[in-house]
Amino acid sequence: MIRTFTINTRPYYDQINQCYLNILTCNIEPQGPIRKYVRKLTLPKLSPFQVEGPCYPINNCALALTRLDGNCGCSDLLTPNEIPDLISFLLGNGYQIETQLTNMMNGSNVKQTNKRLVMLVTYYGINQPTITYMR
Repeated sequence: MIRTFTINTRPYYDQINQCYLNILTCNIEPQGPIRKYVRKLTLPKLSPFQVEGPCYPINNCALALTRLDGNCGCSDLLTPNEIPDLISFLLGNGYQIETQLTNMMNGSNVKQTNKRLVMLVTYYGINQPTITYMR
């Protein structure tokens, strides 16, 4: 079964280093080689004013992407600075970036709360089709 997943950027408070950073997350556990770079993460509150309510449920869990090179640095979580490395990894491992869907979603007036869509990705493995997109 082929499943398309999203990669989003969202704010994260690093309690160890006491700083805010944007991290890359997936909406579902992806198939294929990227799966070993996905970690379940409990998201701390971004602000003491962030209060859950019936109209504003807070999901404090995320599937965060971790660094692909094994170097941890100050954090092992992938940030938007590593998107070029992520794209290279995806394209070299049987994934296809769904450009048309990504553009359609980013051009829509419907926006996600507290996160921003980076790309939609589909894993095909060795069965990856050759598709040319035209504008």
